[in-house]
Amino acid sequence: MEKAKIIKRYQNRKLYDTDASCYVTLDEIAEMIQQGEEVTVVDNRNQKDITASTLTQIIFEKQKRSETPVPISTLRHIIQTGDGSFSAFLAKGTESNQMDVIRQLENQVRELTAKLEGVERKTVVAPGAKEVPAPTMHKPVEA
Repeated sequence: MEKAKIIKRYQNRKLYDTDASCYVTLDEIAEMIQQGEEVTVVDNRNQKDITASTLTQIIFEKQKRSETPVPISTLRHIIQTGDGSFSAFLAKGTESNQMDVIRQLENQVRELTAKLEGVERKTVVAPGAKEVPAPTMHKPVEA
């Protein structure tokens, strides 16, 4: 597994790439990630991992420059769901999606069970014999 590139964030908000020994911008960190590099951002003062907040900041900055804004209704929904954080929104969305998947699977099982019961009613199978359509009239079946 590739070792994560360490970016230190200093108190003056500058970001320092410890591997390349140079300062970098948020856009440069985004490029690193787009190229598949593992990047970890730490606060130089207390060594706390601030990767998630830095990546969130990158997304925010890129969205500000985007010509396709996020719909206001979506932003309102994110704020209304849970504690208003994006992570809470995603977590609840995942739970909701899981419940939707479970409901869909339950419906599919019911439908398949009903189809199977219908097929069983239409088919009579004797041990060792081929499947034969069941008679449609109420006459006794002759062997």
